[in-house]
Amino acid sequence: MRIERIEVFRFEFPLEKAFTIALGSITQKEVVIVKIEDDRGNIGWGEASPSQRILSSTVATTIAALDVLSPVLLGEDPRRIGYLVERMDMVLEGNSAAKAALDIALHDLLGQIYGEPLWRFLGGYTPGPVSTDFTVGIDMPDTMASEAKSLVERGFREIKIKVGEDPAMDVERVRRIREVVGDTVVLRIDANQGWTPQEAVWALQRMVEYGIELVEQPVAAWNIDGLVWVRRRSPIPVMADESVHTPQDALRVIQAGAVDYVNIKLMKAGGLRRACEIAEICRNAGVLNMIGGMVETDLAATAAVHLALAEGNIHFRDLDLGTEPEAQLIVEGGSYIKDGDRYLEDPEAPGLGINAFAEERLTPVQIYTCGRPRPNSHI
Repeated sequence: MRIERIEVFRFEFPLEKAFTIALGSITQKEVVIVKIEDDRGNIGWGEASPSQRILSSTVATTIAALDVLSPVLLGEDPRRIGYLVERMDMVLEGNSAAKAALDIALHDLLGQIYGEPLWRFLGGYTPGPVSTDFTVGIDMPDTMASEAKSLVERGFREIKIKVGEDPAMDVERVRRIREVVGDTVVLRIDANQGWTPQEAVWALQRMVEYGIELVEQPVAAWNIDGLVWVRRRSPIPVMADESVHTPQDALRVIQAGAVDYVNIKLMKAGGLRRACEIAEICRNAGVLNMIGGMVETDLAATAAVHLALAEGNIHFRDLDLGTEPEAQLIVEGGSYIKDGDRYLEDPEAPGLGINAFAEERLTPVQIYTCGRPRPNSHI
């Protein structure tokens, strides 16, 4: 059994409304999709969602990275996934989004080969469903409060609030949202590195009265000492996001005493294999995990759902991913949200559970085979 063919595609979709966080605002997103086929006709799908600000990658650099990584996999046995992930790391440093695309596709392919759903293949904690929060992007306080109220009316019991722009305004944002959603809805906040340590402590000491469950990445990703300083003074538990990309990063922030929780994202980790390693480190250290994601299609979102179902240490779920109407590439199968919970369409379907995929919506970029790679005429 060997990997016979890898295809690379681009896909761009608009957002229904601008999505604003402390790091900036976007109105559309372009991702890279990969398709891996073995010599027996089994197919696996994967996705890279690059981010220049968080992952130091763009669509162009991701495609360039895939040009290096894809030939490394050709002719190899897809069942040797640990070996293949190691090989990718050996031939190219970083480029976690590109690696995530290939890693997800390899896992999907393995599920097809063995006839098992990924959630069971990866650990089998639960077939679902699991609850998820939904994110409210930065806007004026009343606008954010109105959006949060609408989400609660749709059945969501957990809300993530984007902050990190201005501490005083952020406190008002949280106050207004708590006022309209009532006391039973779980509120989490995410500053996306937007505050200084002093601003973070000032804001968190004022937000605590509104019953905030946790604060995500209050300070710059590089500032581990600042994260420690905030955690020691914060009345609200601290979660690392952008500070943790790799298993080594997770070990570093835990040893520093910088975090209560760690957010895992497939695009940061480089796929499911490394994400599971991060979860194992955190589990053994008594640190709970969140599973989240970038702005993605329902393909990468479904991979994150499988990890959420597989790993018992994932206590928090930020799985409002791939919900934009134009971001729906899975025609049949995959996952969906209903009443604040995330479900698999068919928990017993092999791999990611994709029965039909909108390949015709993708723009072909490159094809790699066990012969020489050949550029596609659609470039």
